[in-house]
Amino acid sequence: MRQKLLFVWHVLVFNVIKLLPCSSSHFNQQFYLPTQNCSEYDSCYMRIAKFGKKQSGWKGVLLANIALMPFCLPLCFSADLAIHVIHLLWLKAVINVFLALVMLERFDMLRFRDGRNYLKLFYLFSCLASSSYWTLTCVFLAAFENIVF
Repeated sequence: MRQKLLFVWHVLVFNVIKLLPCSSSHFNQQFYLPTQNCSEYDSCYMRIAKFGKKQSGWKGVLLANIALMPFCLPLCFSADLAIHVIHLLWLKAVINVFLALVMLERFDMLRFRDGRNYLKLFYLFSCLASSSYWTLTCVFLAAFENIVF
């Protein structure tokens, strides 16, 4: 139990410091996987989920997904509510652009060495064009990161 709580704690800390320069050393130290378990193209999200699976099986994958979403899901849900209440078009556009940037960062979509990122980018831009719900977009992208298992 202590190991699982420590894992969740490390994921939550990584969520906070992800944009800082020291985050890559923290990431490599806390979520190290042997090269046979991951590829260089895996996103941080996918590597954390794989690390959770290696540590605790499917419970670890579930814990990793729960720990990776406490910032993103409430933000997406709030944005969905705000978009449907607000009538100003420019404010809706600002909210949509902000959420698109959050999704780009959260799911490491700007690493173009992996062909799967093109699919994620296409999905994100189609959601932007069709005014899709951000909560569903976030859940779909999280599921897409877990499809490798």
